[in-house]
Formats: sequence, structure tokens, C-alpha cells
Amino acid sequence: MKSLLQIVEALGNLMLDHYGDKVKGIVIGGEAIASLDERKPLLILIFLDKVHKISFYAREEIFEYFVKKVESGSIYLEYVKRYGQRPLLYGILVDPSEISFHNPIVLYLIVSGKIIFDKNKIIEKERNRIGNNVIAIGNGIKIGDINKGEVIDL
Repeated sequence: MKSLLQIVEALGNLMLDHYGDKVKGIVIGGEAIASLDERKPLLILIFLDKVHKISFYAREEIFEYFVKKVESGSIYLEYVKRYGQRPLLYGILVDPSEISFHNPIVLYLIVSGKIIFDKNKIIEKERNRIGNNVIAIGNGIKIGDINKGEVIDL
């Protein structure tokens, strides 16, 4: 896991250098974290201010731009030599205002992911606010026990 986490660190540092205070938080999760296997997919949730008007396709292009910058580094090349493939990194850029949309993949990462950067404690606050209403089960989530016709507040 060390080389994959070093790649994530380099990627995060590049984004922090480029965007500065606009980066509000970074959470990692997915199969790579759950199984501690570097060859499995790693989901990287990045809270970036002012991206709410940008399409999800364009957000993925922004993430890939930074991955391309990391590709030339020695850590990335060592990973490729060791495993014979590029790391399975999947970036999700979300505006902090979109945290309340309760997108399932965002909820999954907030509940079960590892917080590696949380500038204003927005991720920790949301994790505490959600409480036991959202439970991570394997690679999915269970959103509380809801009876038919019942309305709950997440």
C-alpha cells in the first residue's frame, strides 16, 4: 500500500499547490483500502471549491490532468514496474456545497473512507451529522431502516 499512498500524496500535493485554499478535503476509499491491495481500485473524493457549475465529465478531465503530471514521477514508474499496470485511481471532484446532495458514492466514501485532508472539518462534520443513518456494507451503503411511507432526514 505504501507506493499507492505515495502516489495519492503526490497527487494531493499537486492539487494543493495548484488550487491552494480551494481544496477543502480529500478522502480515499474503495477496494484498495478495504483489502489493503494496491492493485485494486482506489476512489479519491476531493472537495474542491467552485466546481459546482462544471460538468462531471470536465471534473474527471481536471483529475486526469493531475494524474498525468504524477505519471512522470519515479514513484508512479516504480508502481508500474512492480505491477505491470497503471494504478486504478478514480477521482471524484465535488463542491463542498454538493455534500448535502447525498450522492451514494460520496456518502459511501464519507462513511467508510479514510480522511487524509479536511481543512475546515467539513467531512468530519458531515460524517458526524449522518451518524448511524448511513451504514457501509461491503462496497455499498445502507441508508437506515426506513418503513414504507416514512420520511427521514439525512
